[in-house]
Amino acid sequence: MTAAQVWGQRVMYSVLALVIAIPLVNMRKLMSEGIPQGLRYGDINLAYVGGMFFSVLLILVWYYAYVGRNGARVMLGMVYLIATSVTVVMPLTWLFLGNHLPASWPVSLVLASVYGLAGWVLLVSTNIKAFQRYQRRARAGPD
Repeated sequence: MTAAQVWGQRVMYSVLALVIAIPLVNMRKLMSEGIPQGLRYGDINLAYVGGMFFSVLLILVWYYAYVGRNGARVMLGMVYLIATSVTVVMPLTWLFLGNHLPASWPVSLVLASVYGLAGWVLLVSTNIKAFQRYQRRARAGPD
């Protein structure tokens, strides 16, 4: 493996760790501290459904990047980045227009931004592309 391929593999595993760690931390906080103050009863379902949507979509983008399927990775990555951008940009726009956001929104915006950054890295990183080429060659068998 070349240096770019090794770095691509490291980035892939780092993003996988992120995808696993954030939901585990959220679940631990939910079990130990209860429902966050910024969420009303009906909003908790919406927040966790949204979080699961982003987690599952990022896992799919990660999987297709790992196995080297470029078309699926790009398509799902674009959907992921558009959805993340809307999730981050809309509340920030409301905030700059003078509306008050609940206390939990800054943390949510930071997490959405981190997830968005992870998706962006999976989509455009040259190291990821080098690792994908390596994966495709390795799966094709011996030359």
